[in-house]
Amino acid sequence: MKKFHYIFIVALILLTYSCKRDLTSEGVSKVTNYVTFNLTAGPTVTFPKGTTYVDPGYKGTEGTTDVTSKIKVTGTVDGNTVGLYTLQYSAVNADGFSSSTERTVIIYDPAAPETDLTGDYLSDVSRAKPSRSFSGLKVSIQKLAPGFFFVSDFLGGFYDQGSNYNYGPAYAMSGYMQLNADNTLTLVSSHDAGFGDSLDDLTNGIYDPATQGLTWHAFYVGGTYDFTVTLKKVQ
Repeated sequence: MKKFHYIFIVALILLTYSCKRDLTSEGVSKVTNYVTFNLTAGPTVTFPKGTTYVDPGYKGTEGTTDVTSKIKVTGTVDGNTVGLYTLQYSAVNADGFSSSTERTVIIYDPAAPETDLTGDYLSDVSRAKPSRSFSGLKVSIQKLAPGFFFVSDFLGGFYDQGSNYNYGPAYAMSGYMQLNADNTLTLVSSHDAGFGDSLDDLTNGIYDPATQGLTWHAFYVGGTYDFTVTLKKVQ
């Protein structure tokens, strides 16, 4: 009988201890509400050059609470210079956790033609020194605003797809260009994520409405490399 009592007491102690551990674990998990953002007019907006950029507006919500006043906006937009600008909207919630979103602002030339160069192209590209050429590579162009275009590779696929290299998409010199009223092409910006650099210059850029083709010279690595790129639109 004494043995039974001892077993019962030990079992009761263990049960009590286990209940306390469960109780102390209650309330440890907590749901935190990150600030969510609503950008008026969406994540990408366009403005004609020569106008002062005015933010279309934004709203921040933490759960069901309006916390717009907590939002910090960083970045600048030069309304007098054609280009692509990024603004960041960020906020910290009541628990100290931050969240953010971005808006892209495109400043375009209102005198630019309405021509749409959007499409897929076959590229013939040649490098002057050391001499090397490739044909039938793929380049795509997308219109983002009047006269303002994204180009998948200003080097015509040379390092991205060229058979001697074939480094992959990270080594495409992507970026943005402006189509001018006289059908000339102007480089806005470029970047090669793989090499971590950009073009030095882009010259003799021209769009031919009759053939829907494009040509340009791209200078790279301090002008060491001169690429001649010719694009033929895939019909």
